[in-house]
Amino acid sequence: MGKSFLLQALARTVGGFYYEATRGSEAEALRDLGAGLGAFQGAAGPLALSDWGSALEALLGLGRKKEVLVVLDEFPYLLEHSPSLDSLLQRALGPGARKSSPGRARLILCGSAMTFMRNLLGGTAPLRGRAGLDLRVSPFHFRLARELHGVEDLTAALRTFAVIGGVAAYAREMVDGDLPSGTADFHRWVCRRVLSPSAPLFHEVGLLLAEDPSTSKARKINLYHATLAGIATGHHAHAKLAGYVKIPGASLAPIVEALVSSEFVEKIEDPIRDNRPTYHPADPLIRFHYAILRRNQSRLARHDADTRALWRQILPTFESQILGPSFEAMARYWTAHFAAPETLGAPPDQVGPTTVILGDGTHRQIDVLAARGQPADPQDRDVLALGEAKAGEVMGRGHLARLEEARTALGPRAREARLLLFGAGFSPSLLAEAARRPDLEIVDLERLYHGS
Repeated sequence: MGKSFLLQALARTVGGFYYEATRGSEAEALRDLGAGLGAFQGAAGPLALSDWGSALEALLGLGRKKEVLVVLDEFPYLLEHSPSLDSLLQRALGPGARKSSPGRARLILCGSAMTFMRNLLGGTAPLRGRAGLDLRVSPFHFRLARELHGVEDLTAALRTFAVIGGVAAYAREMVDGDLPSGTADFHRWVCRRVLSPSAPLFHEVGLLLAEDPSTSKARKINLYHATLAGIATGHHAHAKLAGYVKIPGASLAPIVEALVSSEFVEKIEDPIRDNRPTYHPADPLIRFHYAILRRNQSRLARHDADTRALWRQILPTFESQILGPSFEAMARYWTAHFAAPETLGAPPDQVGPTTVILGDGTHRQIDVLAARGQPADPQDRDVLALGEAKAGEVMGRGHLARLEEARTALGPRAREARLLLFGAGFSPSLLAEAARRPDLEIVDLERLYHGS
């Protein structure tokens, strides 16, 4: 994400102290921290830190004479071997300690394990109420990601985002600065930088699960992998996911909760139905890993594998299970964050996918539904817009008819709902109809990336 890059640059700019923890023992950490503090203060040698009490005194003591930034990066690694460290920090930052030893050190704690960091300030945790800022550094959304990737071709930008999303390192160090120059170059890039077993991205998701305490210490890690695979291949509802993993729903619930908490999975509430959430990969690379890499791992890892030939075989799966769902998520994000009030008729309060029961009793999946209002029952919300997103086909009157049927089935609350069609190509007849109809909005790639 670039958290460490950001904090290192900040510490250099303001003359602060930056320390990045590594996995190891408490003695190693104190020795390493003492060396860093000694160098920062210009001492003749490392500071001798006997325990974390003396270490915190030395760290906060940097601010006795002036305001000083102190950064402890990868803080969860320190808590692994020193679980009382947060309690010691609570005491060091308490009113009594500040009164007896006033100082102006500004302390930043940083970490990659989302659940771990969130729990530092939750419930009855020692540091609850001590933080002046709780900042989550998130991946860039698809518009900023295109700027990060430097891809001008919007089709190539769409496909690149579907693979690596908006994580900064995935577009820099992990691909050696190599990104597609255009649509024609995308296939070369994905074969070399993602599908190759020697590519860092090939193994990245497995490493992410291994370094997060909430998943790495799971008793049955295979169930976590199976759950992620199910979600990545389209089993978004809890019941369908339980059927895929082949365990009871009650046993699946804590696994899904852990994956949501650690931000491997995103839970999206249905805008117009109560208690009908769906689950989606929180990052595009997670979807790509489980739908493509994990399924084809043995073939791709073979020493004489023809990666380009394998990619040609895999491409239909990429189009349907990777590009399609990624484009749907982008359409929902655009509707929630970029669509102008006049496009939807009003700002939306909720945006998500839903299922509509048609007049003949069949169920229709709706990619995007924007709703407004905060009634006790979600079914009483007004429907502002219904949308369908298709990245790999030319959209025509058939797609519009599907939305019209769904709008009719939703009854009076959707009577004024706008119809949104997201796509990379549209038939001339559909474009002509959109020009005549105020309730129909065409969102092509140009509008998706630049318009409202």
